[in-house]
Amino acid sequence: MPAITGNTVVVLEQNAILRLGVEALLESWGCRVIAGDCVDDIIAIMRDKGLRPTLLLLPPTDGLDTGDRLGDRFEAEMGHPLPWIGITADPNLLQHWKAGASGGILLEMPCSPDMLRTAMLEALRKTP
Repeated sequence: MPAITGNTVVVLEQNAILRLGVEALLESWGCRVIAGDCVDDIIAIMRDKGLRPTLLLLPPTDGLDTGDRLGDRFEAEMGHPLPWIGITADPNLLQHWKAGASGGILLEMPCSPDMLRTAMLEALRKTP
């Protein structure tokens, strides 16, 4: 079974307070975190530091991009599949995801740390 400790996790979040909270939680679990509010900035950090993420925490939508498209950008950059998790309070997005119209794992807000940890373990377990 994969462990959370030692994983490198990308956190893409526009809200700085939420981003810092998630970053602190993941670091308390022993994860290395690459966090920011812009995909291009995060990719630049990954390149500069030679970091290879194992998991993505992405918004289910970011402007016109969906979580799937954001995940595809990171996968293209890394050259390998990356699981992603999104968290939302939008019932339409949840219904869309439950219908199998998007990939990743989508969690409903509010989301407890235990729920996030369980989803992370599930996503890492499914990674080839």
